[in-house]
Amino acid sequence: MPVLQHFLSVKWLTAALLFSSEILSTNAVGCDSPIYCPGPLLDRIQKAKLYPDSKTFVDQPTSKPLDQVLAAFNTLSATANNDTIAQFVKENFLEAGKELVPADLPEYKDQPEFLNNIKDEILRGWAQVVHSYWKKLTRRMDESFLCAGCVTSLLDIKRPFVIPGGRFREIYYWDTYFVIEGLLLSELPGTAKNMIENFLDLVDKYGFMPNGARIYYLNRSQPPMLTQMVKIYYEKTKDMDLLRRALPTLDKEYDFWVKNHTIEIDHGKKYKLSHYNTINDQPRPESYMEDYVTVEGSTLDEEGKKGLYADLATGAESGWDYSVRWLKVYPTKNESGPAILRTLNTRQVVPTDLNAILYMNEKTLAEFHQTVQANQTGDKIQYYNKVANTRKSNILKLLWDEQDLHYYDFNATSGSVQKLFTPSNYWPFWAEIFPNGFITRPNKVMKTFSIVEQFANKFVAGIPTTEINSTLQWDFPNAWPPLQYVLMKSVISVNNHIKDTNTKQRLDKLGLTLAQRMVDAAYCGWRMTGGSIPGLLEPIPGNNDTGHMFEKFDVTRLGVAGGGGEYEVQDGFGWTNGVTLWTLNLWGDKLKYPTDCNRKVHNLKFR
Repeated sequence: MPVLQHFLSVKWLTAALLFSSEILSTNAVGCDSPIYCPGPLLDRIQKAKLYPDSKTFVDQPTSKPLDQVLAAFNTLSATANNDTIAQFVKENFLEAGKELVPADLPEYKDQPEFLNNIKDEILRGWAQVVHSYWKKLTRRMDESFLCAGCVTSLLDIKRPFVIPGGRFREIYYWDTYFVIEGLLLSELPGTAKNMIENFLDLVDKYGFMPNGARIYYLNRSQPPMLTQMVKIYYEKTKDMDLLRRALPTLDKEYDFWVKNHTIEIDHGKKYKLSHYNTINDQPRPESYMEDYVTVEGSTLDEEGKKGLYADLATGAESGWDYSVRWLKVYPTKNESGPAILRTLNTRQVVPTDLNAILYMNEKTLAEFHQTVQANQTGDKIQYYNKVANTRKSNILKLLWDEQDLHYYDFNATSGSVQKLFTPSNYWPFWAEIFPNGFITRPNKVMKTFSIVEQFANKFVAGIPTTEINSTLQWDFPNAWPPLQYVLMKSVISVNNHIKDTNTKQRLDKLGLTLAQRMVDAAYCGWRMTGGSIPGLLEPIPGNNDTGHMFEKFDVTRLGVAGGGGEYEVQDGFGWTNGVTLWTLNLWGDKLKYPTDCNRKVHNLKFR
């Protein structure tokens, strides 16, 4: 399969696209703070480069009322140096994240039941440690220290919540799905419910779920996983009250995505699918200097610069900021990060994962309306089933490549699929979008998964995000826990429909291998940064740290965090913890802990 084929090398086809031209629906609110949104103050502060990470400043609450802060800023001379600007910040702002404090977990148990599903005693002990990290990552808002008139960039969150960790001090959208998988296994349904209700409140207020709970995220969302969060929570708890409370809000969020993220492709016939699409023409506040350098250092005209700012924000909306998935052309070896990002094409890509998610949401919303059984929901059941069937048909016609037996993103610029390997190509299989004749043809199934088998056997720490080492963080050699989860779910989903014994056995083996790689990567990252288990696993001599769960891994080396991107590697880490616990629960009777975390090749040695 030509997985490295350049997506612009195929014959260009005539493609007419119609982006949703309306701005965000009227109940969606954009960023309007004179401090934390693009404007004179933010521009001056961020260009002074007071912090290595642009996010630091916009996470600082004020220490004085807003009008006093703005008055003090207006006294700064046009020639004020960076020391003067730093002094202004020191006198008017508090430390980043001060309004977030640790929250209690009254429902916490030391020994949740799922630990009994893990046979290996080291992995079981490690799972208990990872389970305990929910206590470290749970926060609540505390604005009691704020003076009258003081402001913060944090959106109002009424209930406790779990954060990803590191620089991600607040709740984030798609991260939370994987966190909730872990919380439910950890027997913390109340915490999971709090997370969901916080999201529902935000959708009710703003018309959609923002990227994260900060005012500067109010111009974009993230992969729309809220409906699936409610689904796994409801399946676990049968909480009908929550389902009834959630359903009108989930309908509202779905409408937002249809209104603001629909793209029409003329490819012989006209097909409507969804794309990421953020309306933006300025630097992202939390990545201000990074965006400014990328855009203003380009040779683009003014319209081109506005388009690039939009594509940068849209890449963030995708959750994949950034990847060659979103580029017009692949980078050369000599290009830097800003130069690569100047070829972003994000809004013209029709992503496999987004459309699979929305298909899942449509099917789930039909099921939810059926479950609630209110008289007025009959039309809703028919509506969601109809739009799901239409989306499935369009996905199969535009995104499925019968020759390669793969789903690919569709590029509206070239008018064709872009033949790039990525785990996101497998999301439609998790969603049970199967081409005609696929499930009944074992040779087709295994051809589709053959490259995943090859990578699982080649790389020690998971499946790479792409095969192209672009220096962008959603590319080789990085492996991300949510994408390992997607691959495992896709294998399970397909295998549930397979009748051929040999194919089922081969998929079973692949699922276990993927699970082992995920566990190896997370465990070795934790172990090599000082992780230990009292009575089972002694600390590494000379290492005084206590173990970290990384947000991403280097597939070529165990125990090593992934790299690239706009910020330093983060630990904590919400989705890594959730995917790890889910994996250990599902394959816990077969997984073993790796005795050698220094491996750079795939020859695994187990105790």
